[in-house]
Amino acid sequence: MLCDVCNSPIESKKGERITADIFRYLLKNGFGIDPVNIQILESTEISRSEAINTLRQHYMASTSDWLLCPICVEKAKVLIYSKREEWIDSNYIEVTITAEEVGHGYDIVKAPVTLTGSVWNQYVQWTEEDNKKQCYQEQDARLWDILFTGGVTLQWKINQFFKTGMHYYSIFCIPKDGISNKAVEISLVIRAVAMNNNHWLVIDLS
Repeated sequence: MLCDVCNSPIESKKGERITADIFRYLLKNGFGIDPVNIQILESTEISRSEAINTLRQHYMASTSDWLLCPICVEKAKVLIYSKREEWIDSNYIEVTITAEEVGHGYDIVKAPVTLTGSVWNQYVQWTEEDNKKQCYQEQDARLWDILFTGGVTLQWKINQFFKTGMHYYSIFCIPKDGISNKAVEISLVIRAVAMNNNHWLVIDLS
């Protein structure tokens, strides 16, 4: 067996398969275009940029799982954990990777997931400075609370969501305001929204 990215031989049971969706996420963030494959295409007398674009278009269109060697797996893990959340623009931050880990309603709808900037800035983002000003919190746990409660309750009311394109729920969270150290109830809504040539689940303040 060969690695689908770098073509290195893979010993039995040493490789790891990832889904096409995860690979496309990695590809968008700079992973997957191996220099050897670029050189192969360049040998057909096309430019380097054309070779890279050809490979990227071919990889993005793939719907099959990808088999990675241990070295490529480690590179992919570093990229995933350094870019688990990615700003789409100033108004939205994508959290699809974490939503896929949560599952539940997100697995049923099968759409990329994003938070609005206001939700991220007030109820997810948390730094060491915030620990000093307010109280100890973990940013990953804050995000997980929002996504987990949303995913579970979305699954409970999935038929209603498919009819209306909206799902309301609430969580208790400490707002990032420089003062609070007690959780308050916040109301959220998951909306089905078409943007950036795709259908998204957008989590916003209700």
